[in-house]
Amino acid sequence: MLLLAAQNKKGISLIIGYILLVAIAIVMSIIVFQWLKTYVPTETLECDDGTSLFISDVFYDCTSNILDISVNNNGKFSINGFYIRVTDDPDAELATIDLSSKIIDGGEEYGSTNSIEFGTENSLDPEEYTTSSFDVTDYNDALVKVEIIPTRIQEVDNKKRLVSCSEAKVEKILECE
Repeated sequence: MLLLAAQNKKGISLIIGYILLVAIAIVMSIIVFQWLKTYVPTETLECDDGTSLFISDVFYDCTSNILDISVNNNGKFSINGFYIRVTDDPDAELATIDLSSKIIDGGEEYGSTNSIEFGTENSLDPEEYTTSSFDVTDYNDALVKVEIIPTRIQEVDNKKRLVSCSEAKVEKILECE
């Protein structure tokens, strides 16, 4: 009889051990989930409606391999800079060649973001324009299209962030001059 009572207690302690193990695993998973949730952005960063950039003039010299682009801020808000991409494929829907590192004049490459910055934070005011020059000697084929996406510096959660205004993307067909 005594032996039977000792075996029953071992069975109960084994079940309690499994219950505690499962409970600890559940608590740890809840803690890890709450911690990881802080790393996922809750909303996408977007520019304010009315942010716009217009390509007013393009000069593409195929012999000297220089691309000059004049842009005009025709929106309601100041702009910090832009992303610039070109393509040499006439059938491509999306330009994939980044020209930010090829800038000669009219701005500077902005760190590791591969964008062109005009100067200080959001320095291109509405109705202002600027011209940027790019060296395109590395591209053997003639370029056929340029795409520009404006960028702004905006304050999000008390931090200044570079925001891409992808809804304000503009394109221009290139022709050799």
